[in-house]
Amino acid sequence: MEASSPALPQAPPAPPLAKQAGGVLHVALVGNPNTGKTTLFNALTGMRQRVGNYSGVTVERVEGRYRDADGSTVTVLDLPGTYSLSPSSPDEQIALDVLLGRVPGVPAPDVVVVVLDAQNLERNLFLASQVLEIGLPTIIALNQVDAAEASGQRIDAVELTLELGVPVVPIVATRRQGLDVLRRAIRQAPELPRPERRFSLPPEAARALEPVEACLVSAGYDGASGMEALRLIGAEHHPLRIPGLDEILARARQQLEAAGIHPRSLEAEVRYGWIAEVADGVVHRADSGTGSITDRIDAVALHRFWGPVLFLFVMAMVFQSIFTWAAPLMDATEGLLVGLGSAVGNLMPEGDLRSLLVDGVIAGVGSVLVFLPQIVVLFLFIGFLEDSGYMARAAFIMDRFMRGVGLHGKSFIPLLSSYACAVPGIMAARTIENPKDRIATIMVAPLMSCSARIPVYTLLIGTFIPSIAVAGIFNLQGLTLLGMYLLGTVTALLMAAVFKRTLLRGPTRPMIMELPPYRLPSPRSLFLGVSHRAKLFL
Repeated sequence: MEASSPALPQAPPAPPLAKQAGGVLHVALVGNPNTGKTTLFNALTGMRQRVGNYSGVTVERVEGRYRDADGSTVTVLDLPGTYSLSPSSPDEQIALDVLLGRVPGVPAPDVVVVVLDAQNLERNLFLASQVLEIGLPTIIALNQVDAAEASGQRIDAVELTLELGVPVVPIVATRRQGLDVLRRAIRQAPELPRPERRFSLPPEAARALEPVEACLVSAGYDGASGMEALRLIGAEHHPLRIPGLDEILARARQQLEAAGIHPRSLEAEVRYGWIAEVADGVVHRADSGTGSITDRIDAVALHRFWGPVLFLFVMAMVFQSIFTWAAPLMDATEGLLVGLGSAVGNLMPEGDLRSLLVDGVIAGVGSVLVFLPQIVVLFLFIGFLEDSGYMARAAFIMDRFMRGVGLHGKSFIPLLSSYACAVPGIMAARTIENPKDRIATIMVAPLMSCSARIPVYTLLIGTFIPSIAVAGIFNLQGLTLLGMYLLGTVTALLMAAVFKRTLLRGPTRPMIMELPPYRLPSPRSLFLGVSHRAKLFL
């Protein structure tokens, strides 16, 4: 008998539908990494997406749209994942600037959808509390409520709505559950009261921050002056060029220190103090006598010895699949193209036009299309590993090795992305906070073997390497391809070691990253990701 999925908690009743006054409704999706934000974006927009860059930076801009029930068009902007609005990387800076309407050519969002992971509500609420202070119409999409219930947690969505002062919509993005309610909430959001700060500052802190807020208001930051003032008081650096702001911040910090309040930790203390009170009232946990599935898998996947062994085995299977699983698809593609060329040739008389179409267009395009199955299989595996949560473990495992050559553990993901193409690999390096580590990663990313080299490797290996079994389960051709990729990887790491000891000398920061729970990837998200990568290859 098939087990039924946990029922979604019911959101509070919504007010009557609001009519949008013409035009396009602009929605921004914001959330921590690994909350299912991109999965929700794909579920809302489907194939109606376009990818570009924000003006002046190498941060990827992913935008989509959907047609609402009332016939209006809703554009959805998938902002880079961020843990807070205190930016430490170009990605996080873009997320803040878009929400504040500071990015040229990008309209300020009409509605902000904050995606929260129901399994990690306390951590996610830090970002949500900052977004609420901006004052834009806000919806909370409480994602993965099924996984939270499976782990013994139940979130009271009605009580959370009362605590935050904005609608909370429970969803399961991978199963498309709750999306109709979310779309309706988005349509109604502009008519709801604007959100505001939900906690109070200590009196001494409030008095110290008043001049900072006044300075921001006079400079035109009145909409988010409270959030900005609290953020700036603990920031080491900031990009704002406001006359007198630095002097006002210095005096405010002195006042806080005189009152026994540490400026750097003020924001974290007041926000997490409020978050703890909220979580106590809305999160109900059931006792569990055994560890979760994620903990049991991580006992092997993160083991000091077996973790690297498992990683090498997974990578070997990925490259094996390029020759074994993709071979029948390649043969079928080649057969179709040969048949198409023969059919066209039989229908046309001898001449230059026939030669152009058969020997030029069909044969030329076919020489690229025949390798598409290998590219699709490679991207399918990489997408599966990313969405399942294993890729974050791989970065953690590789951190010790990466630090040995002077790179940051976060460099692993950009370098792995360079297996597909060096361009997205270089763009992925923007998440590395340290500028020298970021530059070193960017400089060695092109040395990785990208997907455009697979046809060359395949031809050479197929010509010179026999197709024989090794150890009963491996193919010598697949192992040779793995060796070719390892050669490029080793060369890149050696060059990184040279750069970090000469041109880019400096300390490497310790790696801190979230390890998301293991989950089954959404087939829809995998399809959209693979199709996008395949289009880039073609």
